[in-house]
Amino acid sequence: MSTSTQDHQGIAFYVAHEQQNLRLLELPPILLELLTSQHPSKLSLKSTVSTEETSGHAVLCSDNQTFQLRQVHSSNSVFLLQPSCIANDTDQASASHGMTTVAKCEATLEAIPQSIQCTHQLKAAIPVLSSLEVDNIPPSTQPRGKLAIFDDCPFSVREFEQAWKDICALEVDGQAFRPSSEVLWKVWRSIVSGCILKGFSFDQDIDVSSLARTIEEDDVPPFVMRPVVERLRVNNGVALHGYLRMSPVESVQWAGTVLLEARTEDGNAMSVAAFFNDWKDGLPESWRRYATWETIKGKSMQPSEDTILFNGSGLSAGKGSYSITKAESNGPQARRWHEKFKSSRR
Repeated sequence: MSTSTQDHQGIAFYVAHEQQNLRLLELPPILLELLTSQHPSKLSLKSTVSTEETSGHAVLCSDNQTFQLRQVHSSNSVFLLQPSCIANDTDQASASHGMTTVAKCEATLEAIPQSIQCTHQLKAAIPVLSSLEVDNIPPSTQPRGKLAIFDDCPFSVREFEQAWKDICALEVDGQAFRPSSEVLWKVWRSIVSGCILKGFSFDQDIDVSSLARTIEEDDVPPFVMRPVVERLRVNNGVALHGYLRMSPVESVQWAGTVLLEARTEDGNAMSVAAFFNDWKDGLPESWRRYATWETIKGKSMQPSEDTILFNGSGLSAGKGSYSITKAESNGPQARRWHEKFKSSRR
C-alpha cells in the first residue's frame, strides 16, 4: 500500500541568525591528488605584491607548485547545512528535526595552476653583490636571509629553490645576496683558470675543494664560488658533492649569457665580434666550438646586424648593490673576502 506524498510533512528548514563566514574552494585534480595521497603536501597561503602593471592576488603553494586563487561569482547561491533539532516550547517530545543553513556562499575560489617567472621576481627581491673587493658590507637594520625572503615570495619551495640556484644566490651573516653578472663572469673565469692551473680535465669530475683553494688566491671566496658550482653541476645519477661535472653546452651557454648580460645590462648593445671574442676567450679551448649563435639563441637579440644585446630583464647591479670603490679597496684597512669571512668557510 503506497502513501501519498501529500501526507509527507517534509524536512524542516531553518536559517541561523548568525551566518558563518565561509568560502568554497574548488580543487583542481592535481591539488586534490596531493591532498588525498598518503603523504599530503603542506599548503601555504601567500600573496603577490601589487605593482603599477598588475594587481596583487592570493596564491596557494604546495611543496612543488603554485596555484593562483581566483574568486568566481555564481547566480546560484550554495548553502552550507547542518542537522538541527528545534524543541517545541509546549511539548518537548515533539521536537522538530530538520536542517539549518549556517552559511551562504555566493562565490567560489578556484585554484588555478600557474607558471610564474620566479627567477625575475627573486632577482628583484635580493640585493646585488656587485664586487668581489668588498671589505665592509653596509649595516642593515633588518637583514633578510634566505628563509625570510622565501616567506615573502609567492611561489612553492621547489620553485624558490630552483630560482635561488639559477641566480647563484648566497647568504652571508644572515643577509642574502645575488652576485651581479659581472661577478659571475669573474668567478667563471677563475674556475676555468683554476682548472687549467691544476691540470683538471673539463670533461671529468673536478675536485671542488682543491679548486676552491686555488681560485681563492684569485680573491674569489669559497662561499661565492659554491653557488656557481651548484648552478653548473650536472647530476649524473649519484650526486658527488665533493666533485664538479659540467655539461659543455650548458656551461658554455650559461657563461655566454652571463657575459652578455654583464656587458649590455645598461641597455647599450655591444659589437657581435667583440662579444664572441670575449666569450671564446673565457672558455676552455676544447669547448670553444660550442660558442655559436645556436647556443646563445633565445638569450640574445640583435638591434642591428653587427651588434648584440642581452634578451631579458637584467637588473642593474648599481641598484641596491653592495660594493666599494677601488680607492677604498686599496686602503690600509682593506681586507680580502677570505680574511673577512673566515667563519663562513665550511
